[in-house]
Amino acid sequence: MDETFVPLVPVEELPDDLRAQWEATDRPGLRDFIRVMAHAPDHFRRYNEVYGQLRFANHLGPRLTELVRLAVASTTRCQVCMAGRDRRAVEAGLTEDLVAEIGDAERSQMTEAEHAAVAYATKLATDHLSLTEADTAALRRHLSPEQVVELSLLSVMCLVGRFSAVLGLEEQWCPST
Repeated sequence: MDETFVPLVPVEELPDDLRAQWEATDRPGLRDFIRVMAHAPDHFRRYNEVYGQLRFANHLGPRLTELVRLAVASTTRCQVCMAGRDRRAVEAGLTEDLVAEIGDAERSQMTEAEHAAVAYATKLATDHLSLTEADTAALRRHLSPEQVVELSLLSVMCLVGRFSAVLGLEEQWCPST
């Protein structure tokens, strides 16, 4: 990471709640992300609250949520985002073979709903103007309006990975978080 762009807040200067978050993970990239975001702790807290609800308390289910999150992460090239896995999604059948299908045109292991959601999230993250009536019709066939809104908001919130990538935050493969 280019230390001169946005330096890491020293661990001893983290606010208590962010220090607790930092201590709760052993993932180095996620720890560095917390330390960068601590420059704007109030905004980071609000981001965490909304993102946490969208990721862990939605109507999409853990496997679909994680596929969408990883689809957006593949567009941002955020190593920190790509490294994590939600344990609940793994328990719901998220495998690395399934994750590998995210970038493929053939997604034989994904359900039709997962395929539609991943295609939509990828286009939303890369070129929203490329979304077609067929893309939105596929979502309507498989997701409720509430789920489409949650999917869209989750996708947008995951774009923070672009900032992580710009900062050069790094992380190796991690089986679950």
